[in-house]
Amino acid sequence: MYYLKGDVITDGRIINYCFVEITDGEITFVGSKKAANNGAVYEVNGFICPGLTDIHIHGVNGSDFMDNQEAFAEISKCLPCYGVTSFLATSRTGTVTDVKKFLEGAKSYQDNPAVGANCLGVHLEGPWISPKYSGAQSKSYIRQLTWNDVDNVLDPFLDIISIITLAPEEMEDYAILNHLHTNGIYVSAGHTNATIEEIGLAIESGLTQITHTFNAMSPVHHRTPGTAAASLYYDNLTCEIITDGIHIHPRMIELLYKVKGGERMVLISDCTGYNELANGEYFFREKNLIKTGNKVTLDNGQLAGSAITLDKGIKYVVEECNIPLEKAVYMATQTPLNTIAQGENRGRIAAGYKADIMILDNNLTVEKTIVNGETVYAGGA
Repeated sequence: MYYLKGDVITDGRIINYCFVEITDGEITFVGSKKAANNGAVYEVNGFICPGLTDIHIHGVNGSDFMDNQEAFAEISKCLPCYGVTSFLATSRTGTVTDVKKFLEGAKSYQDNPAVGANCLGVHLEGPWISPKYSGAQSKSYIRQLTWNDVDNVLDPFLDIISIITLAPEEMEDYAILNHLHTNGIYVSAGHTNATIEEIGLAIESGLTQITHTFNAMSPVHHRTPGTAAASLYYDNLTCEIITDGIHIHPRMIELLYKVKGGERMVLISDCTGYNELANGEYFFREKNLIKTGNKVTLDNGQLAGSAITLDKGIKYVVEECNIPLEKAVYMATQTPLNTIAQGENRGRIAAGYKADIMILDNNLTVEKTIVNGETVYAGGA
């Protein structure tokens, strides 16, 4: 047993001067005084926060989940450096064979996880998307979601699939949405040309989310409102947002926050593994890429995911989007977990919750990360 002592950020608020007791990988007490006389006390000159949960991340530090089986362990070990203690391994558009291989790799990894961030499941982004809004996804692999694909690709992996990003207007049958929803999969509209009416119909069948809101989707338009408009219009839609200062103008991030609030807005990294890449031109994974600072594009200028990690996304919205720190932390911890129904024992600094903790210094830099009560990252140590 030991204690952390400092200012706690949880439940969308800051609680000053708290003792956080950690015993056997669990938070066992939070209060203004120690619960017991024994146990070492570690002073925190910053903020004690729940560990971050990234529900849309393709890779980090050069690795991508679709590279090979080993990538899962490599990425899991790296993520605590950025305060991330839980994640959904996210795919990219590929062949059906590629998608199955990714799913098999995720299943195998969950059976034998490495020491690092917790893999809570997978997020399939494509190949069932719109060719009009493919973004940097490979158009040659895009296909319609049919019952055959449901039977052969999705149903065998229902236990590990958490989110599927798709274009609802491109499906063979809207009843597929209901089937996925009934089986515990959260369906998100993304890379889509759907109208606001089509999104409304999809919601009736089980759609609950919007993928990287405002990017790669039919826009807000006063006569023909598309998916971006639907994300603002429908109160019950939860919206992912990339907060790298490149994908979305800061005032649009602020607008989304004003409309949706912390309960329906999820900060994501959408990191494609190029966060540590030096500026320059590259050929990776069948694509010509150009890296300039935090910006990664194809050679035609199309954005190709992000090059930031979730901790930097929090810092950005606090400094540039007039969002309070405690609310930004909430949208990167509790909201994503609630979105995938995994917030029962994660994402809060409270007794009975897993001791998955991120410590931020006063400059909002990750100082230490604790997973299951064990320190797995400690600054430059």
